[in-house]
Amino acid sequence: MKRLTYTFFAAILLFGCGDGKPDSVGPAQEILVLADPSEWERLEPVVRDIFEKVLRTPQVEKIFSIQHGRIEDIEPYKHLQRKILLVLSTIDADHETGYFLRSLLSEEVIDAVRTGKPGISIKHDVWADEQLLLVSSAMDVETLIEDLRGSSDRLYASVERARNERIAKLIYRYGEREDVTKQLAHKFGWQVRVPFGYRILEAKPDSGFVVLAKESPSRWCFVYWEDGIAPGTLTEDWVIAKRDEITRRFFDQDRIAPGEVTSYETDFSGKLAIVLQGLWQNPKAYTGGPFKSYAFVDLEQDRFYFVDVGVFSPNKQKETYLRQLDLMANTFKMAGEQRVN
Repeated sequence: MKRLTYTFFAAILLFGCGDGKPDSVGPAQEILVLADPSEWERLEPVVRDIFEKVLRTPQVEKIFSIQHGRIEDIEPYKHLQRKILLVLSTIDADHETGYFLRSLLSEEVIDAVRTGKPGISIKHDVWADEQLLLVSSAMDVETLIEDLRGSSDRLYASVERARNERIAKLIYRYGEREDVTKQLAHKFGWQVRVPFGYRILEAKPDSGFVVLAKESPSRWCFVYWEDGIAPGTLTEDWVIAKRDEITRRFFDQDRIAPGEVTSYETDFSGKLAIVLQGLWQNPKAYTGGPFKSYAFVDLEQDRFYFVDVGVFSPNKQKETYLRQLDLMANTFKMAGEQRVN
């Protein structure tokens, strides 16, 4: 009787909600996992390894955290309205999570999983607005673990993308400083979408430097530019030294904390950029915090750009603020150019 109850309950929720879905609930950084305790014991280390990545700010902050939930708590704890929900079970499991998972899948998918094909599905807004639902199944726990590991990049990218989409909406919910955005385009030839609350703290066009800032907590986005730097100059060591040079000039001797930086390449505003991410410090003022930078050359202008964001918020969580700044930085574009990112 119980298995029929959950199957019927899921079917109603899946197909009977119409367009009037409730808002998703729960912390944006939390992933609720529905898995039977008999399988969760073996699945838990793998799931945590995939999703519980950390950022040093300099405190260690989890980017996402895992919470295990039970099927019997679906209604009282509003599990099906959670922002990020992951359902895990072997495909023919004789327990409530197994019945529930099968109710979410078509017969074609269930048959495919039984033949050994990966059973990972990613769905949006199933039971609530701005919700991400991940479903993964396999014939046995060993295969389920292999599938999760094999799809780890795809799974993590999906939760990153969902969280970024929610935060991007929140950044501009109180409005946008379109006057400042237009001012940046008119005076300097580049622009970012400036959220309400930010202002131009300092502008030195002759030195190629502009910083946008907001307080409580203290955070910034600065843009530096310089002509005549060839793209081949941008090695990891050169970009690290360049950031220290810029912040030494304009940020009262700030520097990258020794040994506290990583680098990689990415697409930024349609250009190949070197990314720096790590910790900054000011030895004189005994201050520091996380930062992220993008260094690239605009070939049409023959101009080097350095876009940098950072936070100073002692004894408080900083990852979300840095993420907000990073999303703002990624609206960077040349004046009159269509935004790529």
